[in-house]
Amino acid sequence: MTVNPSRKHLVLLGAGRAHLQVLKGLARQRTGDMNVTLVAPHPYYIESAMLPGYVAGDYTLEDIRVPLDSLVEASGAGFAPAHVHSLDPVGRRVQLSTGDALPYDVLSIDVEPTVDRDETEALMPGARRNALFTRPLENFVQLWPQLQALARERALQVAVIGSGLPGAELAMAAAHALSAPHGSRVTLLAGDAPLLHDQPAALQRRVLARLRALNITVLQDRCASLDGHALQLASGASLVCDAPILAAGAGAPAWLRRSGVQVDEAGEPVVNERMQSESHRQVFVVPPGAPAEVGAALDANLRTAIGGGAFRKAPVDLSRLKVVSCGDGHAIAVWGPLGLEGREVWNWKDRRDRRHLAALFTP
Repeated sequence: MTVNPSRKHLVLLGAGRAHLQVLKGLARQRTGDMNVTLVAPHPYYIESAMLPGYVAGDYTLEDIRVPLDSLVEASGAGFAPAHVHSLDPVGRRVQLSTGDALPYDVLSIDVEPTVDRDETEALMPGARRNALFTRPLENFVQLWPQLQALARERALQVAVIGSGLPGAELAMAAAHALSAPHGSRVTLLAGDAPLLHDQPAALQRRVLARLRALNITVLQDRCASLDGHALQLASGASLVCDAPILAAGAGAPAWLRRSGVQVDEAGEPVVNERMQSESHRQVFVVPPGAPAEVGAALDANLRTAIGGGAFRKAPVDLSRLKVVSCGDGHAIAVWGPLGLEGREVWNWKDRRDRRHLAALFTP
């Protein structure tokens, strides 16, 4: 890996949406005072907002997964296909799975949330061997068709382990995809708290109604262990299960949490309004759940960190609009106490998601 030592080096860890917007900005306006390297484990971007549609069969893999090569080439950045092994924010160096030690002047982190499999195994013995993990997405989208093929041979008892909207969306998508021809059944294991307790009441009511309409059993319980045939629950009950799908526990990767960069109680990096680490100002981190608009602010702030100038505040997601895919050509949209649902809502979501994805790769 060759980097011109006479120019400053910007390293982008992860091919998240904000980093794609940074690359798009570089493609429009090259800068001669820095080298840029993108590090990502796979040469693709997968649109997570469209994942339930892929599971339900509304999208092909090509609809939701886009190669990075054209955008990277247009931006003038280098590409390092690798996992991150460790980060040294004091020495300003990233150790890659390839064995390369990548120095940087400014670092930006926009990585897919990860599941620590060692921690998961400690909490749910048997998960590593028996569960289908939804993260990383690249692995999940390759394995999902195998589960679909099995459901075409016989009825399956499927359990989605995960609270919140992602778990509910995945359960509805799986129920739609796997019900025919043998009547596979889906259970949503939603944890101790009432499902969607942190969401608007209108959304909670409509999603629960759709879960019932799809014959999805919702259990307010936790998985204590997995043995390949059943889940042992925290309540002491046992749930027969052919295919456990783990859609919970994603967060900052272990290499970031142990790097010395300041993190909060949940293990997420603490950043300021510019998306700079509070402990290491040459490190920028895109927060989980950040709105799509942060990409423009990140692009500007990385250029400022390299070349000087005024920083910008990252936008805060103030949108009250919640849109949920229900897996059967049906979607729910809720704005505060107001809500709509049905096929027309799905059609609108589909057009919006396709447009947003295309825009990321359009010069």
